[in-house]
Amino acid sequence: MDWALRKYPMYYGGVKQVHPNIKPGMPFFSKSAAAGNLLFLSGSAGRTLETGDVPSGIFEEQMLVALNKIKLALEEAGSSLDNLVKTFILLSDQRNYHRLWKTLLEYYQEQASLLVEEPPVSTVIQVASLAKSHYLIEIEAVAVVKKDEPGWEVKKYPLYCGGVKQVYPNIKPGMPFLSESVAVGNLLFVSGMTGEMPESGKVPSDVLEEQIAVAHSKVRTAMEKAGSSLSNVIKTFHFLTRMDLPSIEVKDQQAGYSPATARMWKAELEYFEKHAPFLLDEPPASTCMQVPFIGNSDPACLVGMDVIGVISRDRPGWEMKKNLLYYGNRGFPRHLGDIKMYYANSVSVGNLVFFSGEAPKSPYTNRVETDAFEEQMYLVLDKLRLSMEGAGTSMNNLIKTVMMLKNLEDYPRMRRIELEYYQKYAPLLIDEPPASTFILPRSLATPKFLIEIDAIGVIPRSTHKETPTY
Repeated sequence: MDWALRKYPMYYGGVKQVHPNIKPGMPFFSKSAAAGNLLFLSGSAGRTLETGDVPSGIFEEQMLVALNKIKLALEEAGSSLDNLVKTFILLSDQRNYHRLWKTLLEYYQEQASLLVEEPPVSTVIQVASLAKSHYLIEIEAVAVVKKDEPGWEVKKYPLYCGGVKQVYPNIKPGMPFLSESVAVGNLLFVSGMTGEMPESGKVPSDVLEEQIAVAHSKVRTAMEKAGSSLSNVIKTFHFLTRMDLPSIEVKDQQAGYSPATARMWKAELEYFEKHAPFLLDEPPASTCMQVPFIGNSDPACLVGMDVIGVISRDRPGWEMKKNLLYYGNRGFPRHLGDIKMYYANSVSVGNLVFFSGEAPKSPYTNRVETDAFEEQMYLVLDKLRLSMEGAGTSMNNLIKTVMMLKNLEDYPRMRRIELEYYQKYAPLLIDEPPASTFILPRSLATPKFLIEIDAIGVIPRSTHKETPTY
């Protein structure tokens, strides 16, 4: 398998978006990063390439700017819009949900007609804010460079609701049309699944644990249809719409988890114990946040999840390896009462490595020890660097980040510290930074977190090192 790393620079107004061309504190990122035949794009908002400004406050016009930028980025990398396999769409206002799908349908009909019948998988969430308050939409995308590349075969599995295939003209314009899952080689991308029943689109109850079981059942069904199983999940991105849920008993109240996340981990663990016991010893990498809405879900919906899996754990060239997480030499998994904190530090598939969201918890105590933003961010970056080294790579091979903040006013400090850190520990990223997306959720996994970073990297060789014990 060819896992060669290539990055394509971002330009606004003819200026390459790296230092020293732009000031410290400004966003710097690559337009896209390719690992072999897989292409990861930065989040695309309604800023025009010519000026870097948002020319309109109209949702559809901002979305068309974002889609045109995605199309150009794909073509620059030798791909095309037809090669999209996944989109992750961020809305600043959930009321634009149906306008999103109507605009997307019209755009695909004109620019990429194959996607009308065989759309990518997709996850849509509302965020508290995008990078600028007047941004209305941002779209992150994953594509293949070539559909016919040996070993990277693409296969899409349609989504059915109530027996109806969820594509136009079966559904009305303005309704979501997406694939249930898309396989790329041995990777399997699954559309975002919520706690709503697939037959009715309604949540079965207002109990978080019951909704989590529904969402996992939908993921399990999707993976089995693609010839895989729930045991082959390698990465989960959890979205909760409420953090103020009644708590459950835990021993360590200072570990920095909200009642909702503690209940989520416990419910997920219990589902895995019943349906995918392999994941108890080799759990997926995981990231969690709170958002106002997931898609256009029922307001009673409490949970959603975006999932990546593999078809096979030992396919040649795509072998899977999980690097487990250790805190303070206490072993794995970490226990909070009867809750196992069971997510993996990272999971590699072939030479691609997916990391759990790096949060500002001390690796020695598993607690948030400081409320200073700079200290939290340096800790997060230190943990990411050590995680990459533990996976057999280095920070210079970082290809994709999702930067998550609690407070929007910390954005310039976040980018300034990121630059300073790369200058010291990953100098190759100064001129060739990773592709990047920014998210301001309603809250991170706990209100104590001020920063969290989700990341993807490349392992440039076939050897793998063990994860270091803190």
